[in-house]
Amino acid sequence: MLYPCRKIAALLSCILFSAPAAQAFDGSVEGISETQSWRIEDAIVRRPEASTRSSSLERVQTWASGVSATSRAAFTPSDTGKTFGAKMQPFQDWNIMIGTEMTRSGNESGFLGSKAMWESFWSQDVREMGGLKIGLSTVGSVDNAQTDYLQSFSGRLNVPLDVPLTAWNVEFRVSPSMNVDVSNGALHSNLLSEIMGEKVLSSRTDAFRSTINVSVGYSLAPEARPAASARLEFRLSPNL
Repeated sequence: MLYPCRKIAALLSCILFSAPAAQAFDGSVEGISETQSWRIEDAIVRRPEASTRSSSLERVQTWASGVSATSRAAFTPSDTGKTFGAKMQPFQDWNIMIGTEMTRSGNESGFLGSKAMWESFWSQDVREMGGLKIGLSTVGSVDNAQTDYLQSFSGRLNVPLDVPLTAWNVEFRVSPSMNVDVSNGALHSNLLSEIMGEKVLSSRTDAFRSTINVSVGYSLAPEARPAASARLEFRLSPNL
């Protein structure tokens, strides 16, 4: 009889002790929920996003000439020379291109020459002055074979003309240019003025865009006689 009574007393004491502890634990949980809210996203370890730096070859140009498949050895001299070249635009916001070109002569000596080149251009449409188009460009190169340094400057001014010709766009262009050869101190300049007309033959829905270009010009140079020029050109290109 005494042993069952002891078991009942121990059970009652455990129940009485656990009730306040449970209330205190519930209060602590409520206190935490009141001061700070927890979300399942906060328990997930977030990894930093990997950088997506991708290289692009959109601003790189390459060219080659005199290179073709042949049964002869690669270093056997041939009648024609071989040329490899490439240039790139290092800055996307600046219209500056730098490059190099290597040429291997086709004679028995097989001399290998290299050339460094650079070019820059700028253009602007002036709508406030009737739609004028202004352009400036410069090209330079250094050749190790002849230790020659060349630099050229050119400009362009297009003036739209209001000519009563149906579907024709007519412009007057003035193009001054100057070439400097530092090796022998030569300076050449030229002024070209021409009237250009363009007519679009295709429509916007056609797969190809076809145009006719006509130009008549006159060039003046201090060391040469005046020369006249005329050109008729037909162009066919994809209508993108």
